[in-house]
Amino acid sequence: MIRYTKNLQKKREMKNKLTTKQRLAKADKEMLGIVRKYLNRHGITVRKWLPYNDRRSSFRNVVYEAYFDAHQVSIPIPIDRYSFYVCMHEIGHLVRGDRRYGYVMEYVAERWALDRCQKYGYFTKQTERFAKQYVYRALLEDVVFRVHPIDKIRQDILDWIGCTAEQVRRDSIKLGKIMLTKRVPRPEVLVFNEKDIVDAPSAYKALIGISLEQLNLKASK
Repeated sequence: MIRYTKNLQKKREMKNKLTTKQRLAKADKEMLGIVRKYLNRHGITVRKWLPYNDRRSSFRNVVYEAYFDAHQVSIPIPIDRYSFYVCMHEIGHLVRGDRRYGYVMEYVAERWALDRCQKYGYFTKQTERFAKQYVYRALLEDVVFRVHPIDKIRQDILDWIGCTAEQVRRDSIKLGKIMLTKRVPRPEVLVFNEKDIVDAPSAYKALIGISLEQLNLKASK
């Protein structure tokens, strides 16, 4: 058992040390060609080709990102439908260029990415469900951390997610109450795993207090 664990760790370390050329050699050629087509069409450069985070523990700290000012992306090597979708999502941020509230920014990137997946035959219902959950998390984040008014949320986005403003209000209150406890999830990730738990800074607690007050006021009217 100990030998197996050591060998597994060694394999993961070797995987992380692969060069960009070696990683790209493992890509799905058709998917990679499509990704490069959109990169070239929109003048986007790749800052980093990263390992594909397929939710295995060895790559769970890998972060994909779009850099608006530099017009660059850090994206996974496209090896399956999900990694292709992630590539399209990050490219979509720069193609659409929306930098308003986080949930709107994520929504337009998700819709663009899902349209590309549909166009090339890589669309799945599971990916669509994940996209809607991702936008919903961003929406809660905007309401709780940025005090975004519930009545200003775009109705078309609520309809796409499949939720109501009242549901957003209730879930935001629930999240805010969790955030006011001693240990809270980091706001930039909003993932409720033990590794993502940190002490709540007093500034966040004060801001969340304002959000909760407004959310409860809205309910009493």
